[in-house]
Amino acid sequence: MPAKAYLRILQGGLLASLLIIFFVFKDLLFPFITSKQLSFNILMEFLLAVWLVFIMRYPAYRPKKNYISYGLLVFFAAIIASYLVSVDKNLSFWGDAERMLGLFHLLHFLIFYFILVTVFRTWAQWRSLLFSSVLIATIISFIGLSGQGEVYATIGNTAYVSGYLIFNIFFALILFGRSQSFGRRSLYLLPIIVMLLEFWRCHTSGAIIGLFLSFLLLLFFLGLSHRNRALRRSSLLIFLLAVLAVIFVFSQYQAAWFQNSFLRNLTFEKSTFQTRLISWKSAALDFKYHPLFGTGFGNYAIIFDRHFDPKFFNYARTETYFDRAHNNLIDIASTTGLFGLAAYLSIFAAALYYLASEFKKNGGRAGTGEESSKKNLEILVLLALMAAYFIQNLAVFDSLVTYVGLMVMLGFIYWLIEEPAGTEEGDDVRHILVLSRQWEWVTLIILIFGAYLFAYNYNIRVWKMFQGVIVGYSDIVDGNLADGVLAYQKALVGTPLDRDGRTTLINLITIDPNMLDSLTSSQAQATLDYTISLAQENVSYNPQDSLMQMQLAQILDTAARHYYQDLDKFNYYSRQAIEAIDRSIEASPGRVPVYLVKAQMQLVRGEKEEALSTIDYAISLNPDYSEAYCRLAQFYVFMDSQNKAAMKDDKKLGNSLGRCVDLGGVDTINSNSLLVSALSYFTANSDYARALKLAERLSILNSDSAEVWLNLGKLYLLSGNQAGAETAHRRAVLLYPKSETDWADFLKTVEKTKATSSPALKKAN
Repeated sequence: MPAKAYLRILQGGLLASLLIIFFVFKDLLFPFITSKQLSFNILMEFLLAVWLVFIMRYPAYRPKKNYISYGLLVFFAAIIASYLVSVDKNLSFWGDAERMLGLFHLLHFLIFYFILVTVFRTWAQWRSLLFSSVLIATIISFIGLSGQGEVYATIGNTAYVSGYLIFNIFFALILFGRSQSFGRRSLYLLPIIVMLLEFWRCHTSGAIIGLFLSFLLLLFFLGLSHRNRALRRSSLLIFLLAVLAVIFVFSQYQAAWFQNSFLRNLTFEKSTFQTRLISWKSAALDFKYHPLFGTGFGNYAIIFDRHFDPKFFNYARTETYFDRAHNNLIDIASTTGLFGLAAYLSIFAAALYYLASEFKKNGGRAGTGEESSKKNLEILVLLALMAAYFIQNLAVFDSLVTYVGLMVMLGFIYWLIEEPAGTEEGDDVRHILVLSRQWEWVTLIILIFGAYLFAYNYNIRVWKMFQGVIVGYSDIVDGNLADGVLAYQKALVGTPLDRDGRTTLINLITIDPNMLDSLTSSQAQATLDYTISLAQENVSYNPQDSLMQMQLAQILDTAARHYYQDLDKFNYYSRQAIEAIDRSIEASPGRVPVYLVKAQMQLVRGEKEEALSTIDYAISLNPDYSEAYCRLAQFYVFMDSQNKAAMKDDKKLGNSLGRCVDLGGVDTINSNSLLVSALSYFTANSDYARALKLAERLSILNSDSAEVWLNLGKLYLLSGNQAGAETAHRRAVLLYPKSETDWADFLKTVEKTKATSSPALKKAN
């Protein structure tokens, strides 16, 4: 097959890979991630087979020796080294469904890079690639801006969208600079504007800072090196004014207008920055234990858990399990050690070396006119892009879309420096043939068949597993537990990414254990045993995984509760649950919610004093964590449930309920019984302000209950909120017309009370 045919296939394959960003198959688990990564993997594996035959048949097309390529290879060698000492080898190599960033998946981006630098050899070819990327990014931006869907469009995460757009904004600038006519240049202004609008709408703080600083850097570079003196002065003046404007604006951070604007999210006060700062401190504390090779690529979660700071809950109550450092450099240093960090930085050091050398070789001046000056202008754009990428990655981590952008950027730098001559498309250059014409097709067929077998075993089977998990999940949510479990059993057949599929079933059963009542006793036993076995398989990957141990403890506790009447089975499962939750605590001793899970188990076991002691210790870890007080109050309610009079006077109950409400814990309560009991307590003690918060929460959870709305209206009236009282009263009557009589009786009682109250009492009230 002629070289031109190979080039067309490989170039077309890489261009097609850019379209994968539109893939969102709803029948897959984590569809925004898995749809794209599995498709990308399969495509790269088939292209690899073609590429290998191509470079064996036509050696002149093989990638040249290059420090960027060496840096990439050394970085992957560092990841492999970290894998060999990894705490969780499965996670290091295969990753998980939510991220799909294990070594296996990253290798496909390396394939992308080497094919890219092999087959894109002229500006015309690079123009088609960059133009396609910018066009697709513009369409993604239109989708995000259209209002027909979420701002994250088909990507699924605004941080990923922002990183993706950074690359394409600069790719558009390169196309703008390379265009020969003003008319053609102006065509690239619209995509840049559209992408900037979508970029701003994403409101990703790190990316905004990265892009802004990169533009400042570009202005500074132009001010130092542009051929036109007037433009140099203008660039430096704009740069200086921009810096002064930033200093002035952020000097007003305490002003009301600043605090009420988006600018507040660009400061250290932002909650997500504080949680990431806590995460980074964890990495610093743990680094001494694994300085050379890290904990293993992708194993940041164990670092975060081991040094988890309970103060984390002062800034966030959700997304408390960090599997990434949200800082690319810290993540790499923590999980691959100094070897990995040095290897990673060597990639960019090589790129900077080549760009600086080329810039100097071209005279050290940038601008229009001479080709060397134009090339230097392009080099400045690439330097600004590298800065933007690096800065935004100090608050986030890579994804498929940014990895592809990174490989395109590095590949373009490779081409810009090398610009291979004499190997334009169609040239049949054949020095030192490795494959003869006779063996070419045999090798190609064997490698393509091998790619199919590989793709089937490690991508297509995973694809089918994800589909089966969604089928099982949907069946269970629809109330068909038996059918759902059967679907899970058919889906979870031992693929490398079964972990997340198992977790979905474990969570379904533990969240709603009452669904087991729909099964026969033997079916329930089989379902529990199967689900427990799945949790045990997840734990086997890494016994130090706090989350997996907690999930195992919860499903064991679910089994214990199911067999509450069977003392032998209850003790069997309950004992194992306590052992598992203790291992979870040992892996993450500062994680307050795990203690609450343990306390609940202890209470079910009848160990009331131990349960209270466990919660007291959890509260000591973070006295401002509302959920601990809410859980403590729930325990007191349970213990006092046989004595209603005692409940009214129970100071311990009152203190815990008060802290629960005052710290904002009401919004986390989903127990109707706790809300009703707490509401009764505060009402009996005439604490209407706290009672009102509980009644409002109860109305959210029971929006179709006339009684709940009627009681809410009464509390609004007692609290002096006439408008709220009328709204709640109308809602109650709408649900149950006879509520009007109860409301009228209540109003008469209120009026009678007012009439008989003394002026002094009225003033006190």
